[in-house]
Amino acid sequence: MNKQDRLAVSIDDHLISMAWVEHGRHLAYLEKYPVTQFSTLTDALLAYERSTRTPLLGATCALAVQGVTYGETIVLSRGSWAISREGLRSLFGNDVIVINNVAAYAWAVAGGTGPKLEGISSVAGGAPDFNKGGRWVLINVNEGVGIAVIDTDKRGDIRVLECEMGHCGFVASTKEDSALARAIKAKGHKRISWEMVLTLAPDDPVWSAPGLPTTRSQRVAMLAQLIGSYASDAVLAYGAWTGAIVTGKHISTMMAESAQPSFNAGFESKPKFGRLIRSTPRWRLGGQDLLLAGCGIALDRHLPRNETGLAQEMPLETIRRIAC
Repeated sequence: MNKQDRLAVSIDDHLISMAWVEHGRHLAYLEKYPVTQFSTLTDALLAYERSTRTPLLGATCALAVQGVTYGETIVLSRGSWAISREGLRSLFGNDVIVINNVAAYAWAVAGGTGPKLEGISSVAGGAPDFNKGGRWVLINVNEGVGIAVIDTDKRGDIRVLECEMGHCGFVASTKEDSALARAIKAKGHKRISWEMVLTLAPDDPVWSAPGLPTTRSQRVAMLAQLIGSYASDAVLAYGAWTGAIVTGKHISTMMAESAQPSFNAGFESKPKFGRLIRSTPRWRLGGQDLLLAGCGIALDRHLPRNETGLAQEMPLETIRRIAC
């Protein structure tokens, strides 16, 4: 490998994954380690350097993390690592691209690198076309709730915006919603967020509170309806009329337990702009190693430079995809 090598790194709740990006967007030397194996991100990166016998210095790197990526020091939303941009500069010899993990999913989707999109609404149409003007929200409901926006202008230039809506306050719409909010608040929380509600497991003890569904299928259906309501709130908030994409383990549970109709009922329950909401397509996102693939797309945003300092010639389609 050489000085133009590109490294993709992603950190989730349990694993840190790393791969060199070769031959366009191919992931090579993929390694995954338990986060608990290392005290710091630097330790993990150096272990990968030794494993692949490829120096980090001189390489470009994109890193996907959970949490807000603003500032010189980045603290993971769940985890003990504090990531220093200056420390990363000393390892790589240049700035590292740090993006939110849901933004990485969005880049993978927009770049067409390994995503699988399954329609989950009755709206006619196939897969989204990110080469045409439009705006989509992508929502991840996993250990936490994350959101990103994919925005394409009329020229086909794509931008991915990191957003935050999971920590916004939860607003109950039904008696059951209110009962659930009270049950969560009784655990010592002063303020109930969407994330606290949507990430509940169907077998969590909180469901034993009065006024809540008693069977697992009823609980899954209620959670699916709430996820749908949250997703349509996001469509309204960001003007993402072109579509909503959902992913994460709670979406998998929803689909596995036949709660898709409840999701759509929650999505379409808005009294305002009902026609637009009902006509907004919805997809479920699946695929392998999408965080790393998205990091590879994000690396493409930094066009290679020739000796004159001008961007080297690249295909128009590639330039459109990586504009940001």
